[in-house]
Amino acid sequence: MESSMNYNKFNRAGLSAAFSFYAKALTYPFEEMRHELQHQFRQVEKNIVNEYDNTVASRILDVLNTYQGEEMKDLQGEYTRLFTPHKKKEPLISLRLSDWLKDRVTDELEEQLFEAGISVYSDEYPDFISHILEYFASILQYEDEQTIRNFFDRYLKEPVPALCQEIYKNTNVNFYRECVKGLHDLIHLMQDALDAEDEE
Repeated sequence: MESSMNYNKFNRAGLSAAFSFYAKALTYPFEEMRHELQHQFRQVEKNIVNEYDNTVASRILDVLNTYQGEEMKDLQGEYTRLFTPHKKKEPLISLRLSDWLKDRVTDELEEQLFEAGISVYSDEYPDFISHILEYFASILQYEDEQTIRNFFDRYLKEPVPALCQEIYKNTNVNFYRECVKGLHDLIHLMQDALDAEDEE
């Protein structure tokens, strides 16, 4: 039986804004980030239709509240410590999706990102986690259910929670702890919805 995503369980626009929120939260912190995160939260909040959407919004509010309690220099220092290569040494935690995929095959993925016009900065790879989350946020708005399901199964379902667990274990900053807990929960919430649907 061909499985499809039951969008009665989530509001598409709200879910898309949630993935955009986490994409932004996992980029290098900057002064305007608070406004951008608040904007994404408002998009999630105004698209609450049911308990699934409400759970996603509550977790994002927790992340946002934690962010407001952090000093910018602490956020930037922690981001650098965890994710930035230093003197040709690999970063403590890689934010490249290919490093978390079992098959590490990313040609097809990079082609999709390129065709979608996902911006690639000079110091980031196409498969940088923020690009992946932003791309998924964009296809949630217009792609067919099977395409979305295939992308989720291949690129998000297992590698993203594994990355989140590693960040959670290694970070010393509450914001990153809450952020990856929220993203981890979002992936599992989607998976639970899909599993329930497959059983129907």
